[in-house]
Amino acid sequence: MGLLKKYSISPTSILEVGCSAGYRLAALKAEFPESNVVGVEPSTDAIEYGQTHYPSVSFANTTIDDMSMFPDASFDVVVIGFVLYVVDRRLLLKAISEVDRVLKNGGKLFIIDFYSEKALKRKYQHINEFDAYTFKQNYDLIFAATQLYHLIDKACLHHDHMTHDTDDFQNLFSISMLKKDLDATY
Repeated sequence: MGLLKKYSISPTSILEVGCSAGYRLAALKAEFPESNVVGVEPSTDAIEYGQTHYPSVSFANTTIDDMSMFPDASFDVVVIGFVLYVVDRRLLLKAISEVDRVLKNGGKLFIIDFYSEKALKRKYQHINEFDAYTFKQNYDLIFAATQLYHLIDKACLHHDHMTHDTDDFQNLFSISMLKKDLDATY
């Protein structure tokens, strides 16, 4: 995460929601060896692979809407990578609330997700057994709307070739960094 270096952030506790096998967390652990890195992942196959290949990563087999195994204000950094776009809309605010609950005041939130100028609902092409949808929108705006989170940095990149090509809006993703500050606006 180049943004951690760019802003001289040295976290002691990092949570990644939707961590898959934990490759990103393993890289963060290598960069910040004193940090505690934990991944939330619903796939037991991904966790089993991760436990074998990334032993420095701790895993929790759960979803973003139920992170009750973590105490309030547990993490300096929370990373949500390509998760919110598949969260059922009935659970979205609960998921947002859980992220807020586990992030420390002053902590940094990184949201990596598909970029969209407006909210878009699309049929999810990888599931055919039942109707599933994706929801593209600017998720950082949900957090920022509370005025308890402040956007520090945001970049848009092309999904296929990781450049700042902004002409192909259908294939962009964004990386947003927000700071939680409960006292900044009061």
